[in-house]
Amino acid sequence: MKSIDNIHIISINIYYSSAIVELYSEFSVMKEKMVLFPSILILFATARCVFLQTPEAPLNYRLQPIYRPYLYIIDLTFPQNVFTATDNAYNGNVSIEFSVINDSSIIELHVNRQYLDIQSVFLSSFGNVSEANVTASTSFNNITDIMTIHQNITHGTNYTLDITFKGMLSTTDMLGFYKSSYTNSTGAEKYLATTQFQPTSARRAFPCFDEPAFKAQFDITLRIPEDMTALSNSLRSTTSPQIAVEGLLEVNFERTPRMSTYLIAFVISDFDCTNTPAQIDNVAHRICSRQEANSTRNWAEEIGPQVLASLNNYTQINYNQYMSKLDQIAIPDFSAGAMENWGLVTYREENLLWDPEDSSNLQKQRIATVIAHELAHQWFGNLVTMEWWSEIFLNEGFATFFEYFSTHDVLPQWELDKQFVVNVVQGALRFDVLESIEALQSKVSTASEASAKFNTISYSKGGSIFRMVEHVMGASDFRLGLQAYLKTHEFNNTIPENLWTILNEHINSTYSNINETLDVVIDNWIKNPGFPLVTAALDGNTVTLTQSRFLLSGNGSASEWFVPISYTTSLDGNKFTSTLPRVWLRPNSTPVEISLPENSTWIILNNQLTGFFRVNYDKTLWSRIDMALRTENFGDIHELNRAQIIDDLFNLARTNRMKYSEVFRLIEFLSNDTSYFSWTPAFNGFNFLLERVGRESTLGTSISNHLVPLMTNLYDSTPITTLNETDQIYSLKQALAYSWACLLNNQACTQHSRTQYTEYRANGTRPNKNLRSTVYCTALRHSNDSGDWEFLWNEYSKATLATEKTTILNALGCSMNVTLLERYLNMTLNDTSGIRSQDRYTVFMSVLSRNTLGIDVAARFLINNHTEIIEKYQSLNSVTNMLTNLANKLTTQEQIDMLRNLTASSNLENEYVTVANAIITTAEANLRWTQQFEEDLNEYYEISTTTPTTKAPTTTSGPVTTTPDPNGGTSRVIQKNMIELLVVISVVSWYSLY
Repeated sequence: MKSIDNIHIISINIYYSSAIVELYSEFSVMKEKMVLFPSILILFATARCVFLQTPEAPLNYRLQPIYRPYLYIIDLTFPQNVFTATDNAYNGNVSIEFSVINDSSIIELHVNRQYLDIQSVFLSSFGNVSEANVTASTSFNNITDIMTIHQNITHGTNYTLDITFKGMLSTTDMLGFYKSSYTNSTGAEKYLATTQFQPTSARRAFPCFDEPAFKAQFDITLRIPEDMTALSNSLRSTTSPQIAVEGLLEVNFERTPRMSTYLIAFVISDFDCTNTPAQIDNVAHRICSRQEANSTRNWAEEIGPQVLASLNNYTQINYNQYMSKLDQIAIPDFSAGAMENWGLVTYREENLLWDPEDSSNLQKQRIATVIAHELAHQWFGNLVTMEWWSEIFLNEGFATFFEYFSTHDVLPQWELDKQFVVNVVQGALRFDVLESIEALQSKVSTASEASAKFNTISYSKGGSIFRMVEHVMGASDFRLGLQAYLKTHEFNNTIPENLWTILNEHINSTYSNINETLDVVIDNWIKNPGFPLVTAALDGNTVTLTQSRFLLSGNGSASEWFVPISYTTSLDGNKFTSTLPRVWLRPNSTPVEISLPENSTWIILNNQLTGFFRVNYDKTLWSRIDMALRTENFGDIHELNRAQIIDDLFNLARTNRMKYSEVFRLIEFLSNDTSYFSWTPAFNGFNFLLERVGRESTLGTSISNHLVPLMTNLYDSTPITTLNETDQIYSLKQALAYSWACLLNNQACTQHSRTQYTEYRANGTRPNKNLRSTVYCTALRHSNDSGDWEFLWNEYSKATLATEKTTILNALGCSMNVTLLERYLNMTLNDTSGIRSQDRYTVFMSVLSRNTLGIDVAARFLINNHTEIIEKYQSLNSVTNMLTNLANKLTTQEQIDMLRNLTASSNLENEYVTVANAIITTAEANLRWTQQFEEDLNEYYEISTTTPTTKAPTTTSGPVTTTPDPNGGTSRVIQKNMIELLVVISVVSWYSLY
């Protein structure tokens, strides 16, 4: 799910860096699902779970594993009024055929009674003519969503539960079965009904055994108004003609494969689809959307079949063996990025619809990779499904892996194999650094905990671990193992051990250079949080390797891993080509020694960053690497290893393992490096520094002045006047360099942006699509004319293309006018403003992240409007993510002490303290960083410590309604109020989700 921008979930995914100006609110995928969750989310979920329990009788959110459903017959009726603003009710009946493996005195299944009103319940057994009305013996737990029927059932008997109910479409969030709307070309408001069941919301649409292991087949019938169209997972039945009765059209669908409830989907709308579906092995592939967007379907229509063919070839299990059609549909309101419903994949419009004139190359890539992510799920998740949400990385890790590598197979010139390293692997390494982070496989009980597993760990770390295993095994053996895994477990559920067992049958121990089974090798990577730091020390010609856990606190732990070590020396002929493990570091074992060849001048570990770990060298080895990087062609050091060196250096300094002055000396080679892959982590590293010290501070100005000449060659290598949209990496690099040059107030860059924007206002000529987001943002940031902001807002109101609307929403927060920013945020609480519920979080993050001034504005807005925000911000987990991002701004001991005092004086249970401590962890890390490194940076930049290193932000127009903190951060009054709200809102926000 959610390639999270993604959620699949995704706080906010700044796809390249916060300066690139193209913000995404889902995964990444994140991809689609979403995503990027900090560990604090899991603690919020745990708090919600425990608050709802009593010490005497802990609640059980799971069904007994005794049920074996095998067929659902679902019949839903939607009157015409459902597709108006006034009515949301539909009628339903579901018959569930099932058996049990043990005798029982009860039957349990899931029903969310906020949306379903059960009318009657009948139970019958095969061979028994009479049905038993068991309605009266039915009870409900509205916390666990479990409906209990008190009736004896026996092993060896097949039963049918027949349940009649009234359903209600949700209009308060975008989960379960919900209503969406859009304005058509004539200005009329049109309504549709659509679904988002993952992870635990099928129970909102019909009674069911709503856990992934309870797979069954589904016969679906939808009765809809004659002017509407119904889509579901399978084709319309050819044996049951459509019948119109009392103005409603009865649509029957073919029986589905055996599948989990969370993959069922219905969409009832007036949408249409591509007229001539592409055919891949007799599978009809269609792109569906509102009719006004039909001209933007071409890219998805083109790339989808190519990706599907690539996956067919890789898995050697053709999609047409279990599905006869593939519809991909753009939904106007969608909480995630996309959802892999089998045969009917749903998307946010911006993740499926692309306009060659007005959508950027980055957005084109985003659509291709999100499609690849969702189509990979058709095998990894749909055909073979994890047993429970604890192991969601088996779904999302593989989808993230193929999101890049299947698209790379189709479009190798995009170099997505390299992009995977700087986007996914390094993103996960930067995230997985706190003591409180949970492992890939961790306990899940409640619906909230299930949602919290859709995070950076499941997506990006999961995908990175699978890539590491691929390089340990070799690509061909890894592929053969996955083919066997899918074939062995098709239509069933798995746990990680099932995967390791089959992969182990295909591993060549001579190639992998290890004498352990794969389940032993991989165990710590899956069941323990974090990752290792490998330290290399030179003594003579011997390099000694040791390992410890890499933590943001800088304090390593006893956690250790089987670490595959590939390496390259200066004398190797095919440098960095081989990624097979040459030696292994083992848990709880003696250090490993590598003998350097005579006359070798340097060694670099972890070729092409295939292992999920960081590396630190002693001073001698760093000095030798430094000398190599200063030579022609950087000593033939691979650009991915240059990216690795840069990212490791910045994070070694961040954790006080190295001085920033040393880092700056070692990365001086960047002045000659114009590789997109070197500069992506470099900008991430500098962005962290600027965010922490404040861009407008004296120290921030010094860092900016340091970066400007360092990136001169990069900026000159992609001149503004030279566009090359057919070269993907050039276009991405140009957008990256241009955005940073303008952010650092490069005069030529800012002037070009302002000129382009002036021409746009004057004659309607839009800036180049790949540079447009930077032009918009830079022009507003440097504008003294509120009319510039009003013009762009009006352009947003008129725009019908989702990618353009997203670009504008992200840019509007760049303004330095407090009044406009406050107005912008308040628009998100106004249902008639034109800002969709799915985009409200994007607006908040735009204001918060685009300039220092926005921090105050965003904090006040959250404090003053938290009740309405919880109600109206409907993107999945958006309120919690807002809190997390604000918590990252707390950087003084006074703030931390206030939070501690608030916790100590509270009458709540220990779980309250758990949530508060998660926020304290973040704040303390920020405080430690400031205390440890500001002096070092001031010394490096020769800034006198007697002079304030920061200055208050200024505005170009509009009143400032609070006194700026002298340290350039959020005002103390606002921060105090924000702290008092953090824990309250964090817990309440979880109640609003379920």
